[in-house]
Amino acid sequence: MRTSTVPLFVLLATSLAAQSNSVNGLDGRLTVIDNMSYYGRRGPAHPNGEIGMAMLNTMCNPGSVNIPWFAAMQPNHPKFGFMVARVADDRIEQINEWSYCKHAFLSINVNGACGQCQNPGTGALMGLNCADTYAPSNNASRTWLGPPEEINPWLGTWDPVGSYFDIGDPVQAGYPAPADGVRSLSQSIFDSVDNRITVDEIDLTTLGAKYYYGLQLIHEGESVGNRWDNLAHRGMNPEFNGSGWMFANNNEVQHYGSILSRWNGASITSGSNGVDDGRFYVAVKTRANNDGTYHYEYAVHNVDNSRAGSSFRVPLAPGAVFSNASFGDIDKDPSNDWSIQQAGNEVVFTAPANEFHEWNTIYNFAFDANVAPAAGQAAIDAGRPGPGAAFVSINTTVPTGALQGTFTTFGDGCPGSVIAPPTPCLEFNGNQGFLTNQTSQYEHCYEVTNSGPLQITSFSLVTRSQTGTVTRTANIYAQVGGQPAATPLATTTITIGTAQDFYSATFASPVNVNGTFYIGYENSNSDVLCTLTTGYPGYGFMRNAGVWTATPVIQFPAWQVHCPAPPQNIEPQIGHTGLPKLGTTYHVDMSYGLESSIAVLVSGLSNTAHNGTPLPTLLPGTSSCDLLVAADALDAVLTTAAGTANAPITVPNTSSMIGLQAYHQWAVWDPTVNALGIVVSRGAKVTVGN
Repeated sequence: MRTSTVPLFVLLATSLAAQSNSVNGLDGRLTVIDNMSYYGRRGPAHPNGEIGMAMLNTMCNPGSVNIPWFAAMQPNHPKFGFMVARVADDRIEQINEWSYCKHAFLSINVNGACGQCQNPGTGALMGLNCADTYAPSNNASRTWLGPPEEINPWLGTWDPVGSYFDIGDPVQAGYPAPADGVRSLSQSIFDSVDNRITVDEIDLTTLGAKYYYGLQLIHEGESVGNRWDNLAHRGMNPEFNGSGWMFANNNEVQHYGSILSRWNGASITSGSNGVDDGRFYVAVKTRANNDGTYHYEYAVHNVDNSRAGSSFRVPLAPGAVFSNASFGDIDKDPSNDWSIQQAGNEVVFTAPANEFHEWNTIYNFAFDANVAPAAGQAAIDAGRPGPGAAFVSINTTVPTGALQGTFTTFGDGCPGSVIAPPTPCLEFNGNQGFLTNQTSQYEHCYEVTNSGPLQITSFSLVTRSQTGTVTRTANIYAQVGGQPAATPLATTTITIGTAQDFYSATFASPVNVNGTFYIGYENSNSDVLCTLTTGYPGYGFMRNAGVWTATPVIQFPAWQVHCPAPPQNIEPQIGHTGLPKLGTTYHVDMSYGLESSIAVLVSGLSNTAHNGTPLPTLLPGTSSCDLLVAADALDAVLTTAAGTANAPITVPNTSSMIGLQAYHQWAVWDPTVNALGIVVSRGAKVTVGN
């Protein structure tokens, strides 16, 4: 069989260097957010008022040093930022104001998700492995809620002198008080909404919308490498009961990371100002309009960038035109909306003076352009002076007009003697991608979002072994408390080879599940984890010493879950490795052909005619096998024992090739199926890009 080297994209790892005040071993983990609660309303009659809300959170200390927990007016203690988001009309938006932040004031130091607490004997420290819970009533207490603009989210620092707690609320008679570092805040003017998470009621009544709440944990001196578990979010169902609001959790359980991941189908990337300032996350979705233009929809989450954003710049191809631009921030005041204009070859959204994109907020940017999407870099200019570069660059999808190489299928093949594998009843990142080379010694499992009862016969994971074929124990777990149960529902084995592929774990009898569940296998350092370099963000857990914790290693899992189904014959499947681009080699792949047989790749420059014969045309001696492409070139290869084959196609590095279209189809010798003894795949159309 033909073999050749397939070029791979290399994922560049970001530096794990820490910010200037990093404390070695300092690590706080947000383990639970829950119980969003209603604390009152104000303004016009429902649904035109505002409501005040608060949530519960639990955290623990998985680090190697105690976490300072000195109550205000001392500066060093954890701070909590809050967020509420809505997904509607294929857009994710933040619907709460820039919420006041909780200043944590005491750690009770009990056992929790991090293990056995090493109690330091004081509430001014959180000991190793210790945990603490702040109930909604605690997070709703205005005694400890202060403005987010006083906090540096990158360094985690806060200066009590001159703070809101120090000088009081300036709108109150007799204030501000002297900036002397002594608490002077009076709550006598507060209504039931002031300073709590505040949302306009009307924003909770959008038909068909999905709602989420989230919390961000900040510690002074925690390195960015330890912050993967500082952001969490979960789904809720807002409901007005005639006098107040309820926010029941739904089956979209708690997950870590930016809340942007709840925008289904969006591509999410991030960038930062090196080790000098924090991170922006950019989510983007594009679609073709019906008039030759494309719509670009961006949501940008400032996670912990203290200098904030004063612009959002998206590159445009030379000569391109943009239109129908829109902007959205977290208030309903049009007077402070960002301006939108074209500056050179960029679409530029610019903030008015001091109306910057601050941390723990999501802003929305959108426009149409007469240029197709391509990979590129957007930029966010810093709003305030400070260390590091003047802007942050973020890889994302932009209208630069570069023609992408494409590979699409068309038409129908005909089934051979090969029996189809089980059709996935649930699937995630089924088109695979490139695996990372991350390994781990722990058991890992991957979350499968599901509602209602289901029977599982097997599951498959995209992975590979680095040290030869290995067999591992595979498990399926129910969900308990937002994570895998302690014991599996069923256990089997999975055998993993050295080539990247879907590898299957099959159960002796169907396994009954109900709702969200988890699949995985017991890992070792010799196995590559089931996570890709790109794709839709997914979630995973690892188990160390019997304790499950969410893991940042698994970002883009790929899996299939199979349910009982009758066996059926399958046609050879055509696919590809790589894309047709100038000066590169792509492979046309085939699977589910007859094993140890002969396969012929038929290639041509047309799918409408060949030597005067219209296409498609029925092959003689068959009842349903059509020739779909012109037979200008034939390439015969042997199929493997697994019924696979591939043929390399090299594209010359000649600019005149850009935009060239070609067509491929596999024909496989399968003598028992029909009189001709041949079955065929679907056709594939390729376009050469640059």
